[in-house]
Amino acid sequence: MDEREIVLSYKDVVLRGVDLHALQGPCYLTDQIIAFYFSYLSSLYDPKEEDILLVHPSVSFFLAHSLDENLGDFMEPLKLSTKKLVLFPVNDCTDFDGGESGAHWSLVVYDRTKNSFSHLDSIAGANHLHALHIYKSLKGFMGPSVATQPPQSMKNEEKKKPPASSSPAPIADAIPEFVEVPSPQQKNGYDCGIYVIAIARAICQWFSSPRNNNRDVDWVSFVQKHVDASVEITMRGEIIKLIQELRDA
Repeated sequence: MDEREIVLSYKDVVLRGVDLHALQGPCYLTDQIIAFYFSYLSSLYDPKEEDILLVHPSVSFFLAHSLDENLGDFMEPLKLSTKKLVLFPVNDCTDFDGGESGAHWSLVVYDRTKNSFSHLDSIAGANHLHALHIYKSLKGFMGPSVATQPPQSMKNEEKKKPPASSSPAPIADAIPEFVEVPSPQQKNGYDCGIYVIAIARAICQWFSSPRNNNRDVDWVSFVQKHVDASVEITMRGEIIKLIQELRDA
């Protein structure tokens, strides 16, 4: 198969031969494979598009490295203030013009209930500094007060006021914390992207499961229980099968 040949067009993601080749392994996953699977998870676990957001790798990279003072304007379509969980894939690329040239993936999860950015790295410590880029870029735009809904009486009063800018503004009184949390560890040097995908899937399963409505088990514990080294054997085949099924649909 030619590397530029289109394998699948799914939502806003186009997979080509080069992406399928990387998926067949043993290779690092491409940005497009992660973007595809995040889009697929979003279609399964986020029907209301209100509670959980899986950010595409290219958007996550831009947010981590943007020097734009108007970052809030860029984030506004993401509606981060309405999300309870936001998942950011993190890449160790340091070249802004070459976002696909990195060699390691990890995952940052913003949890509004804890007001924290949690970093899960399948090679502990490898992406710590890169995860901090996401945290430092976004910490001023997150926090419980962003999503706080005013009482109905206040809403009625606000209707009388002139409309304000809809762009989110930095928050000074609810700065989130950054924490490194235990993550399943990869057994080889190239399956970091597989762990990002597997962990994201587990978090979505935890979030959408009726059994977890009372949140007796937090998502970190759920990930530790349901993601292990077996994903290095099974996950690539599962994704290839999914791509084939979507092509044939």
